[in-house]
Amino acid sequence: MSKQKKRRRSHKRQTVYTLQWPLLLGALVLLLSLVLLAVSVIKACTLPTGEAVTEVQEPILALPTRSPIPVEVDFEKVHSTRIKVFFPDEGEVRDMLLEEYLMGVVAGEMPASYGLEAVKAQAVAARTYSLYAIQKSGCATNPNADICTSSSCCQTYNSDSKQRSKWGDNYPYYHSVIAKAVMDTAGEVMLYDGKVIDAMYHGASGGWTEDSENVYKNAIPYLRSVPSPHEIGSRQTGTVTYGREEFAQRTNNSRPNAQVEADKLEQQLKILSVYPSGRVKELQLGSDIISGNTARKVFGLDSAMFTLELTNTQVIFSTKGFGHGVGMSQAGANGMAADGADYRDILTHYYTGVTIERIGEY
Repeated sequence: MSKQKKRRRSHKRQTVYTLQWPLLLGALVLLLSLVLLAVSVIKACTLPTGEAVTEVQEPILALPTRSPIPVEVDFEKVHSTRIKVFFPDEGEVRDMLLEEYLMGVVAGEMPASYGLEAVKAQAVAARTYSLYAIQKSGCATNPNADICTSSSCCQTYNSDSKQRSKWGDNYPYYHSVIAKAVMDTAGEVMLYDGKVIDAMYHGASGGWTEDSENVYKNAIPYLRSVPSPHEIGSRQTGTVTYGREEFAQRTNNSRPNAQVEADKLEQQLKILSVYPSGRVKELQLGSDIISGNTARKVFGLDSAMFTLELTNTQVIFSTKGFGHGVGMSQAGANGMAADGADYRDILTHYYTGVTIERIGEY
């Protein structure tokens, strides 16, 4: 064979090899893709029936500490963002940054597992409530304090150690949620006609919040009954059951004029009227007539939105909602957040006619 023919054959083999390498590489890539696709399909098909594939929510990064700048504001007795807080268990009054105090309040008043926008709404409501308390009269339990950590007097407060105990391994995440909610709304309060409002709130409304005058003395324009149809949270319903004799004794001890008898409750116990919200307005107890709110206290009910059932042996209260029902429903705020509302939408829904303003520079 001539040298020229050998060169031609060698050139042809090189050309074939040159063309084959890209084809082989493409085939390998395609094969790898098919293998990965097959693995993902197998995993999806092996999930137990009814198990949802959920995305893991990563913790919000811890925020850097930012100290608010004390500024004078146009509210009586409120001249800075510092607050004197009375701790009854320790018997001491501490001078704290308002936002620092709110970290403990928001942690104590609303589940940190609620939607972030709901937690932000809670932060603004708690801040507003705090400034209103200072403006009004300060803390009833200690004349040297602006507010205290007792839920029976002011707002619930969870210290950092209590947060760690309550949340356990979830502490870093939940703490960062609270921090983000407080700091993202730093300095923001609700105003009505330029004044800080009494920002009342409760756990769950049962579908409608309540007009303030149906629970307390005054008709307050920003505390109007509003619908709260989508509520997500605990204690949506409750049941309290008494034996007939126990019920009669409890009633007569609390309301001596009632004079109810266990075997005559069908005639003596009756809901006489309800408010448009569905909460009981008047309840007949023998010779006595009490409000639904009084009944809630006397019989230890979650809410004044209740129905009654009498059996041969028992008196059964079935309740909807949790708390007094005035102002923001926390479960309703959580539901609105789940529906895509932001904290401003939530607050202006539950507090009629308010504006949200920042009182300081942050």
